[in-house]
Amino acid sequence: MKRTTLLCLFTILQALAYAQFKTVAETPLFDEPESGHARLLQLKNGNTVVVRLSNRSGIDITVYNPDHKLAGNKHHDPSFEKLKGGRVNAIFETSGSTVTVLISEIQDRTPVLYRLLFDGNNGNLDREEKIAEAERYPFKDVRWIPEFDPVNSFSVSKDPASDNYAIFIHRFKDELADKNQMEVVVYSGEHLEISRAFYQPAYKYASFNYLDMAVLGDDRVCILGFAYNEIASNDREGQLVMTTLTKGGRRMTSELLDLSDNRIADSAVVRFNPVTKKLMLLGTAHIEDANPQPYGGFLVIIDPFKAKVEQEVNIYPTEADVQKKKLYGAKETFTGMPQDIVINDDGSFSIIYEELSTEKHTPRDATPYTYYMLDNAAVTAFDVNSKALYTSFIPKKQFLKNSSYPSFYIAHRKLSTQQLIAADQYRSFAYLAAKGKLYIFMNDAEQNTHPEKGDLVPLRVPANGQAFTYVTGSPAPERSLFFGKLRKDETHALAVFNLSDYNSTTNTYVTLKLEATRKERKARLVWLTPEE
Repeated sequence: MKRTTLLCLFTILQALAYAQFKTVAETPLFDEPESGHARLLQLKNGNTVVVRLSNRSGIDITVYNPDHKLAGNKHHDPSFEKLKGGRVNAIFETSGSTVTVLISEIQDRTPVLYRLLFDGNNGNLDREEKIAEAERYPFKDVRWIPEFDPVNSFSVSKDPASDNYAIFIHRFKDELADKNQMEVVVYSGEHLEISRAFYQPAYKYASFNYLDMAVLGDDRVCILGFAYNEIASNDREGQLVMTTLTKGGRRMTSELLDLSDNRIADSAVVRFNPVTKKLMLLGTAHIEDANPQPYGGFLVIIDPFKAKVEQEVNIYPTEADVQKKKLYGAKETFTGMPQDIVINDDGSFSIIYEELSTEKHTPRDATPYTYYMLDNAAVTAFDVNSKALYTSFIPKKQFLKNSSYPSFYIAHRKLSTQQLIAADQYRSFAYLAAKGKLYIFMNDAEQNTHPEKGDLVPLRVPANGQAFTYVTGSPAPERSLFFGKLRKDETHALAVFNLSDYNSTTNTYVTLKLEATRKERKARLVWLTPEE
């Protein structure tokens, strides 16, 4: 009886929770999308575009006008194998309200990259072309199961301040590239080539582990990676490297950069801070033979014009560790790695963290499987001089059984798509920096409102959860219902936060909402604006 009373009290409190966002418009209900990949874009002209792709049924482009009314719905069958074995490398807007889609595909064991240009006003396909090829796979490496091994021969980066973008081609000593390992091509918003060059091995190092790159307008592209020699199996000797290709250049220049303690960079993202005119390389690293390993997250501030490291910032979120110990006990340690960096208009920034791990299960007389755990998150805010201002800890317990997320998947989501598969799209979390606030969004089990004892319940099925939002700034921010009070017939309201977009000019956030009643589950697009 006591448990039932507490549950009822909890439900009342949730219904009264203050919504941080106000609904501006919404589409009529439609069937919940449950397969394929999708991306939402709010264009500069006010249109909203939904791009949905399937390995077997092609591409659908749906356009809503600035009044959020349906303006176009077109289906396209690409000429290249119906996306069989393909990967969506990037989808973004370029000049003239064009939706640019970059898709890689394996043809005759050769990775190829296609560029498709769609009209953002009506969904028509204006252009389709093959723009790059990589090294042909040996027969033994042919990808027979494309859903589990997407093409990874191409990387894409776009300048957030312009329409320029770059493509990094992993050639791996391709003979066609004159034994150069990799190639970079830079394009303008009109898709005209600005620069192209092959990578030359840096100094004494023969191999190169690509990390990320930043496009600085049409001036240059800066590629960060770890150059190394393989001394023995799983033993690398090397150094962080920045390679630069300037406008009109036909040759790259490389400079060695230093990481403290001779750490080996494993993964990273790089962003350009337009206020400080510096690159911010956020990554994870390890030290060979160190036991125990120190915290692997790092942030280095780089002068892209002098190719020098100016500052290495301690980014371990100590307050998140304090808050985790309060919930789970003194023996628990916050192990979250950085997942993305948010740069504000004044040059200050925030780092998003998440604890990622795996759990292997071997049932008796059944096939073994792995859970990919997405646990507690945190946010640390820094001023323009890299001084920590606050840390917020977000307790959560989530898992994926049908898909896995790599390091910096949240950062890479800005250009890529969200896979719709067996309800995994309702897990994970997202963030939004708007009007001087940083929000954390996630779907969560309803009973996790007050996790003082650390006994969190994972969201196993959408029917057990709601969409919530947190406003960061305090050590342990409280959550509120994202969509506000449920409608009369609603039992649950969730969002595919991983499939959302924000237009800073109109201060409008659009997402896919799942509405559940006792009779059915339907979806709709919803446009919202943060409350002042």
